[in-house]
Amino acid sequence: MGVGTPVNGVHFLASALLGAAACMALLIQSAQAAAQISAEQQIKASSVEGDSARRAQAHNIPLDNPQAKPATLLRAGIAFAQKGQFAEAVEAFRRCVHEYPSLFEGHYNLALAELAQDHLSEAYAVIDQAPHNSEEESTARIYLRGKIEASMGRSQPAEHDLSAAFAKEPGYENYALDLGLFYLRTHAYPESERVFAKAATLHPRSSYLLLGLALAQFLDGHTSQSAVASKRALAVDPEFSPARLLLGYILYFDGNLAEAREVVHQGLQFPVPDPYLYYLEAAALLKQHGQEKAQILRDLAAAEKGIPNCALCYVTSGKVHAELNDLRSALTDLQQAVKLAPDLSEGWYHLASVYDRLGHPAEAAKARERFQALKANADEREKQMMRAAVLGSLDAQSPRGP
Repeated sequence: MGVGTPVNGVHFLASALLGAAACMALLIQSAQAAAQISAEQQIKASSVEGDSARRAQAHNIPLDNPQAKPATLLRAGIAFAQKGQFAEAVEAFRRCVHEYPSLFEGHYNLALAELAQDHLSEAYAVIDQAPHNSEEESTARIYLRGKIEASMGRSQPAEHDLSAAFAKEPGYENYALDLGLFYLRTHAYPESERVFAKAATLHPRSSYLLLGLALAQFLDGHTSQSAVASKRALAVDPEFSPARLLLGYILYFDGNLAEAREVVHQGLQFPVPDPYLYYLEAAALLKQHGQEKAQILRDLAAAEKGIPNCALCYVTSGKVHAELNDLRSALTDLQQAVKLAPDLSEGWYHLASVYDRLGHPAEAAKARERFQALKANADEREKQMMRAAVLGSLDAQSPRGP
């Protein structure tokens, strides 16, 4: 990477920090990213390894060289960022900005590294004051400023800046991804679909843009179009679990159980399948005939290892155990399900049945009363829970970062 090609370096760092901002731009922010190591955790973990000078030497990065060239400092910062050492990346980029104040790339990368640590005001100040000596640099500055404003909750300026950057450079994938994400987060689904659809025509091989399009259509209730976009994403990358999970969910609730199972089963053959794929296979098997109970229980056990507090998993497991006359296991499963999701009527329904079979009429009556109070919206509640599970799982696959 040379100083003469700043924007290329800019986007290389963006990929290092964001895991290709792509997943970020396609997923709804939630608190269910427990399986991911956050930027803050990575920094904390790296802090026990020694000071930045020793780590720099370990990576053959001569940060202690008083005459380090800008390309050296930029490479050092990028190397740290790739390893999740954002505090050290800030140190390298800050020195680059101090010693080479006219270099746009140093400011841009410093702002990104600050953003990775949720230092929003610092990131905004850096990019807002960044020199920009070309139209391309000016657009990159506007884009990153809009991205930071979105993180700050400043919706109007964020939309203005992100839209301006996308209008100027619709061919830049990250510009489309972040604008599309902004619209998804603000529930402006038609606008999000418009952005992703336009960008996908320019990048027809981008599985991330196609998933963004599928999510926008899905959240706007256009499930058939969403299924088509999900299939296009899988045609580009068959191992792309988020698109497979979304497609499986759509097929499952449309009643296409055999096709849903096939989509899910294919995904389970890859090295690291999403745990919700196991749940979807179990649910589809149970709805089809329920004869493959051993396979259903194996799927549920695999799902529960990767899904925290999966109420739907417990309901399904309880139903299977009840059909196998293992009533004690069924009772344990269903009690846990209604504890985790008190509004899930199906859990109370099956719990009442198990209490009856165990000879506990008082407990059965209470469970049945709770079911009666909830059953009017039973199907919708299950769909909402499954939808939340899908979106939460998709988000969990996105690294915590800008």
